[in-house]
Order: sequence, then structure tokens, then C-alpha cells
Amino acid sequence: MLKILRTFFGGYIPDYNKLRQMNFMIVRLPHSIITVLNADQGLGQIKGTTKKMGTKYSPVPVCVFRRDNRQLLWETTSKADGSYAFRNIAVGLDCFVVAFDPNNQYNAVIQDKVIAK
Repeated sequence: MLKILRTFFGGYIPDYNKLRQMNFMIVRLPHSIITVLNADQGLGQIKGTTKKMGTKYSPVPVCVFRRDNRQLLWETTSKADGSYAFRNIAVGLDCFVVAFDPNNQYNAVIQDKVIAK
């Protein structure tokens, strides 16, 4: 008997009951799979914390850009504790991070020369 392996991932909420009815096997992985589609992506990460006047501040929109060509790589919003993380960035890629005050009381804050590790 020929078995076909189908993999679905990303951007939707599956109907597990329907998948079981169709005899799909559901495998839950312990960690997310990182898909490298271009030279900007990889196993590197950039992590930080958003603060306002020295106190953790959230939610804050945060973006990471390549430093050499100023290309936007990823966007996120800081968590309740002010932390943020960007994954799937090429290790060693030279970047800068920009955080924006959602209340527009302060200018954007830039952290320059950040290297993905």
C-alpha cells in the first residue's frame, strides 16, 4: 500500500476532527520548524525588552531590519513583560531594531549594530 505524507503548517487553525475523519495522522512536534527561504533567514535570534523611562513597557510594535540595505525582516509586538524576540534570522546578520511608542508620546527608539546570534 502506498502512503502519501502531507504536511500542513502555518497561518491557519486546523479542524482536527475533520482531519481524523479523513484518516490523517496528527503529529505534534516539540518545537517549531524553522524554514529557511532566503539568505536573511536561519537559526539566529535577536531578543530584547521594551522600556519607557526605565520601566518595562508593553505592548510595543518592534521591527528588525538588515543594516546594509535597510530591508525590513520581521515585525512583532512586545509581550506583557516587555520582552520581544525575533527568530529565523541568519546567524551573524548585522541588523538594527526599531521600537515605536504606541501612544505617540515619544520618538521611535533604535538599537543599532545588533548581530543575530
